[in-house]
Amino acid sequence: MEINVVAVRLAMANKGMTLTQLAKKAHISQQTACRYVTHGGNGSAPTFYKIGKALGVEPSSLVLIRQ
Repeated sequence: MEINVVAVRLAMANKGMTLTQLAKKAHISQQTACRYVTHGGNGSAPTFYKIGKALGVEPSSLVLIRQ
């Protein structure tokens, strides 16, 4: 699964959350949070769940769907 960088950034902005706050709340490293927020890329289902929960959104809303 590929993370949707725009969706993550939008959810962070809506929550007024910094990258550091996201990493702490999602219980992921700051490096991992930075990678997803700036570069996107593939991630595991558990990581999507953690990020979604930390942002208060459905993890599925963070998945990039290519058409």
